[in-house]
Amino acid sequence: MKQLMTWAVLASAAMVGSGCATAKVLTNPDAKFPIAATDAEPAFLFPVNLSHLGSGGDATLMGVTVTGGVASHFGKTVISGQQLFDLVGNLSYELAEAIQSQAKGGNWQMSGSAEPIATQLSEIMSKIVDKMVEAKLLDKPIKFKYILAVHSHGSPAMGGTTLAVESWGGVYEVESKKILSFISSNDNYANAPETVMAQLPSAYNGIIEKLLAGGEVKK
Repeated sequence: MKQLMTWAVLASAAMVGSGCATAKVLTNPDAKFPIAATDAEPAFLFPVNLSHLGSGGDATLMGVTVTGGVASHFGKTVISGQQLFDLVGNLSYELAEAIQSQAKGGNWQMSGSAEPIATQLSEIMSKIVDKMVEAKLLDKPIKFKYILAVHSHGSPAMGGTTLAVESWGGVYEVESKKILSFISSNDNYANAPETVMAQLPSAYNGIIEKLLAGGEVKK
């Protein structure tokens, strides 16, 4: 019994150390992958709300750290609007939720109950682009073809020693109002703000890679 408990502890430590990422990706059968996000036609990463992560860390700092990691990893092919988080309000959460609901229901169009969110998104994006140009985050106005929306929730696990984090979201094609891909990803971290802060950027990079590829990325 003692040996079994030892193995369980070792397995738990390995799981936390590696992030224990498991992800499920759903794709629009009419979409073609990989999605062509380029320097000339980048995807836009919608401001990320990490206030529901439950890590005890500073949500604003974590959002900047995560999206900074995305910018470093993807270069100019993925543009983050995290600096304008205050401008979008609860839409950062509502957009990811709408994508999840539509994709899981097999409806890849942002229609029905999701239509008001699509309309609100269209209105807010023009303001975001203007503000980014004004702040010199963009050289000139861009009409983004693709929007990436990802949201995360976390809760203590294993007696509070780990933090179980579920992240979900997708790629939205602005012109067609269609969802192209959706992901639900689960990760486990040691339950300490600095550990989560260190590992979350890599987790988000993996999520975005899978969304753009339409599944697992070949290394």
